[in-house]
Amino acid sequence: MTRPRLLLTGFGPFPGAPRNPTADVVAQLSAPRHGERLGVEIVAHVFATTWTALDGLDDLLRRTHPDAVLHLGLKRRATAVTVERFGRNRVSTAAVDAAGRRPAVAVLDPDAPPRAPVTLPVRAIAARIAAAGAPVTISDDAGRYLCNGLLWRSLRLADGRPTGFLHLPPAGSTTAAGPRFTLDALIATTAAAIGVVATRLHRQP
Repeated sequence: MTRPRLLLTGFGPFPGAPRNPTADVVAQLSAPRHGERLGVEIVAHVFATTWTALDGLDDLLRRTHPDAVLHLGLKRRATAVTVERFGRNRVSTAAVDAAGRRPAVAVLDPDAPPRAPVTLPVRAIAARIAAAGAPVTISDDAGRYLCNGLLWRSLRLADGRPTGFLHLPPAGSTTAAGPRFTLDALIATTAAAIGVVATRLHRQP
């Protein structure tokens, strides 16, 4: 039986974050054993943290034909995993990307609404992450940097495809409850979210 395909993406380093754990999480979860355990085929991609790299999203989606998409990003000061609810039609023109460039305009699409809702089950994902023992929050604001830029573009290209975003704290950071996030904990947290996505995909006709 063919397993549904999940596109899982992360980011490389960027100013202020010389090591981005999302790239390591994506690399680890792309091993076939994880997809087999979770009931999906995981297709992995790590974006360079540049606005130019995001221009390749449309081609990536055409090449991989995913049934669902889960993006990961780093939230440097976070003390919990954050499940995003919206992509916003706005970015900061002040923050530089990994290539030292800034977006030319703050509004991504002048003819679109100010925000777009994610199409993965946010509350179910947050509940599964909490059940796995990790502190978790739900957010209505994915920021004004490339994470939000990617989420916005992905939602606009989704055409009904379930799409969502997790912001992960840095590996080694202290959680709200006290213990530290290890890379293994971030992998387990992301796998818990994928499990929810897989259940949804298998329930679809």
